[in-house]
This record gives sequence, C-alpha cells and structure tokens, in this order.
Amino acid sequence: MTEHDGKPRQRRKEARPEEIRRAALEELAEKGIAGSTLGGIARRAGISRTTVYLYFETKQDIFEAVARDTVERTIDDAASMMAGFEGPFEQIFTNVIDRIYGQLVDGDASVILRALVSEGREQSEIVEFYHREIFAKGEATMRKMIAMGVARGELVSSAAEIDPRILMSPAIFAGIWSLVFGNIEAIDLERFKRDHVSLVLHGILKSG
Repeated sequence: MTEHDGKPRQRRKEARPEEIRRAALEELAEKGIAGSTLGGIARRAGISRTTVYLYFETKQDIFEAVARDTVERTIDDAASMMAGFEGPFEQIFTNVIDRIYGQLVDGDASVILRALVSEGREQSEIVEFYHREIFAKGEATMRKMIAMGVARGELVSSAAEIDPRILMSPAIFAGIWSLVFGNIEAIDLERFKRDHVSLVLHGILKSG
C-alpha cells in the first residue's frame, strides 16, 4: 500500500482527535488548566494550531473530550462489567472498584483529579461540566449497581437508599492522598482497596 491511494493519510486524519486528546492530557499534567494553551497542545500533537480547530473549537472542548476519554470511559467500563453479569454481587463490586482505582489513582484520570482539586475554584466551567456530565453519570451507575444487587436479593433493601457518593469516596480520597502526600507516605493501594470493598459490603450484604 502506498500513500498515493490516500489510505495512510486517511488513517492519520482519523487518528488526530485521539492524538490531540493525548497531547492535551500531557499539557494538562505539566501545566494545569490555566497554563495549558491550544498552541502548546498543537505542538505536542505535532500539528498546527489551525488543525486543532478542525476538531475542537476551544480549550474547554478539548478538556471535556479528555474527561470523557478517561473518567467517563471508566464509568462506561463499569456499566459494561455489570451488563449480564451473573456472578455474586461481591465480585462485580470488587471489579468495578478495582477499575475505578486503576484510573483515578494510577491512571490518566488522576490528571483530571489533580486539575479539579488545584484549579477548580478558578475553572468553574470545567468543574460544572465534570459535575453535570461525568460525576452524575458515575452516581447513576453506582445506583444501578446497588439496585441490581437489591433486586437479586443479595443486598439489604436499605442499600437502595445509600448515597452513591459513599461507595466512591474512598477511591477519591486515595486519589487525593496520592497527589498530596504520595511522596511522603504512599498508600498500600491493594490493602486500601480490599478494606474499601470489605467495609462497604459489610454494611449492605445480606447476612447468611
């Protein structure tokens, strides 16, 4: 196959939005929201600033796409794990929590978390987007998972009334701790996850 038939060029064009998002994530990790620029993102992606505008109109648009590509994808993965899962609730909950920790503490989503914590007050549009589009979806997914456990008779009926943020908050804490105190006192992440899962399940699983 040669470049004359246009196919390699087409593949490059189709890959550009992903390349821009990856470049934006790198820019965000190094410079934060305020310090990131479309020019800087373009340079990291190896394209012109004009080319960026072919795919994204503003820096806000790019960072929304980055959030969808990282955090929202994690939520979608959790929903996919739940679909048709026939094993015990304990296993699906453990799998979902493990996926969340993998992104929020060690993965790309940690970059988003750092930006929200450090610049949230000054970047209200991004915070509002994250709360409206991403976090609300995460809450809904957790509610659906709990409802599934109650419907299957594995969880106490009162579990349906639990604030879903309680189910996720230890993972968010672990992410913030790692960002702030990780160089001083690192969390034993595997133990922390086990304790997180155990504490939640102890409160909502039916006994016997």
